[in-house]
Amino acid sequence: MADNATRPAPPPPPAPAATPAAGATPRPWWQRTWAIVSAVVAVLGAVTGVVGVLPILFRNATTLDTFTVTVEAAEAQRVAVFAVPITAAWTTFPTSQGVCDDGQLAWLDEHGTRLVERFLVSVSNTADQGAMLSLKDFRGQGEAGAPVPTHIAVTCDQAGAGASNLRSASIDPSSGRVGVYVVESDPAAPPSPLVFNLAPGENGQFALSIRSSADFVGSIVFTEALGDESRLVTLPLGGDLDVPGTAPIRFTVKGGELACASVEDCSPADTIAALLRAAGAS
Repeated sequence: MADNATRPAPPPPPAPAATPAAGATPRPWWQRTWAIVSAVVAVLGAVTGVVGVLPILFRNATTLDTFTVTVEAAEAQRVAVFAVPITAAWTTFPTSQGVCDDGQLAWLDEHGTRLVERFLVSVSNTADQGAMLSLKDFRGQGEAGAPVPTHIAVTCDQAGAGASNLRSASIDPSSGRVGVYVVESDPAAPPSPLVFNLAPGENGQFALSIRSSADFVGSIVFTEALGDESRLVTLPLGGDLDVPGTAPIRFTVKGGELACASVEDCSPADTIAALLRAAGAS
């Protein structure tokens, strides 16, 4: 009896295996696998849809703010232009052996003010889709003096290159007129309006000459337009313009002497005398 009392109890019998409820049919393995695959495809489809929409939402379409502009001086090497007062001692202008020499350059530097007239304007539309930007109505905005020239522009061309045959833009900021394209070597060529259009992703450059017919202090502005939208933009010239008014006839050095530039049957002495009379200085 004692031995039977101390003998350990036998382990309980194992639980019976789970069996489907009455009337229930087990789910085939291929249905479970297909459910998992369908869930993965649904998730991938949602991610693909979001990725496909993102480029549409964040495309860079043309606006007034996708426009950029930079400006740099673009004077030709060994070619200098001076604004010389009409009252200067013109009879003391020295002669040379041909093109403008150092002695004539020194006279111009002493009696005149060197001008920066030529610029290279770079523009771009940084958008990658959308409409075209239009740049137009380039003009001066500021204070202009009396419409009587006070100076004559004299070119000292030590390279002997002469006037350019290329078309460039020109603005007279004191006149109130918009800029035009001109050919410097052919003053009789009809001008055309200065307008520049930029498609998305497009960039370009144009040469710009600023010559004022009257004393002018201010800036060069233009209109940037996109459909019905527009705004006024100031050309970044590095500060305000402060330029003297120069006569329509310009001088250069030809055959070692002062001569009228691109004008036939013109005498520098007669031109100076006429400007002095117009200014009431004779």
